[in-house]
Amino acid sequence: MKKYVVLTGLLFLFCFSNAQYSLLFCEDVTADGKPMMVSNQFVVDADGGVLKFLVRTDDQFNTDQLDFRVYYMSDGGAEEEIVRIPQTVQPEWTFAWKEMVMFDPGMYRIKIYTSTGTYLTSANVTIKNK
Repeated sequence: MKKYVVLTGLLFLFCFSNAQYSLLFCEDVTADGKPMMVSNQFVVDADGGVLKFLVRTDDQFNTDQLDFRVYYMSDGGAEEEIVRIPQTVQPEWTFAWKEMVMFDPGMYRIKIYTSTGTYLTSANVTIKNK
């Protein structure tokens, strides 16, 4: 019985000590971190289209910088890194975003890391031409 109490306590600590992260794609972000026009697919013209990557946490980032890594996904699923975009943050922040102009159609994967290289989350977005 004692083992079960200890195991239950450890599971409780594990479940509530790990922050959860989410990554959304949108056209704009309000001052309080609410996304506007959220989607995983965007249509852009020849001049490109502005897209925002919004990462949120239910706790805190506990880092001084986030690293937004953008990958192009081939038809076979291979990732080709095309750019890294650093974002300075305050450790107590619960959201941060970066803006990027997207030109080329295709599927992209955006991965978020801390300044020490710890992976936080990722999501895919599809860009289509008009």
